[in-house]
Amino acid sequence: MRILILGPTGQIGYQLSQLSKSAIDVSEVITAGRREADVLLDPLDRVALSNLFAEVQPDIVINAIAHTAVDNAESEIELAFQLNADLPAALADQCSQHNCLLIHYSTDFVFDGSENVPWLESSGTNPLSVYGRSKLAGEKAIQISSCAHLILRTSWVYGGRGSNFLLTMLRLAKERESLAVVSDQIGSPTCSYDIAKATLELCERYKDDEEFVKSKRGIYHLTAFGETSWHGFAKEIFELAEGYESLAIKQLSAITTQQYPTPATRPAYSVLNCSLLKSTFDIELVDWKQALETCLKTYYKVNL
Repeated sequence: MRILILGPTGQIGYQLSQLSKSAIDVSEVITAGRREADVLLDPLDRVALSNLFAEVQPDIVINAIAHTAVDNAESEIELAFQLNADLPAALADQCSQHNCLLIHYSTDFVFDGSENVPWLESSGTNPLSVYGRSKLAGEKAIQISSCAHLILRTSWVYGGRGSNFLLTMLRLAKERESLAVVSDQIGSPTCSYDIAKATLELCERYKDDEEFVKSKRGIYHLTAFGETSWHGFAKEIFELAEGYESLAIKQLSAITTQQYPTPATRPAYSVLNCSLLKSTFDIELVDWKQALETCLKTYYKVNL
């Protein structure tokens, strides 16, 4: 089985490229992106994309390329839709032609956050931002194609590399004695390692029973168990990090979204119900606090 990973330098893509070396029995893993260590690929070049598929002949394609800078997307509308909608559409077309499985990541931002119970895959979508609208457009483009696909919606992604809330909080906690963090947005922080691990479990399932996975094509929610606010997330980060290093932070204040305006509007409540993934594929992520503890242990092992 041959797996093609697109975007191996991002948070999820990096974990995928690392884990796939040992976590799954494959004949070959190919990574394609813009660094020299990978097959060089401009994701906006459709001819190059077609040539890549023709050369690699993948069995599974995992798309970890996206425009994820939520606030920047408000002013980079064309680029956001090119990467989050047009690229998935092109990938779905190629996967249809080559009869391979497409695994694609989406987001909790497709919901408006107006409810106070975890969102189902079947819940009505109503994105509030360019990022959310572009990701929803990507979902729809894949769904109307004939390709076998699994769309994995996740949320509040963090990890030990890249640009994310965890690393931002660790940096600020060493520079400042006080911080104010939004407490009225609720979600499920999800570690990139856990997302990658679950993705490769789906690949293993596809290898063992291709027809079953194809019959279950569609959207699935994939997040850590439990929920918290950004303020609660930050508090847990600091409490765990103090076991590894001295922090300057002494005061963590809770503020409202209104007190911290951003270019993009975020959903107030974006917790996702992940029971469908559990019942269909027997995959379930651990509690977000447990995942964070594991992530920080690994992070400090590498960086201290």
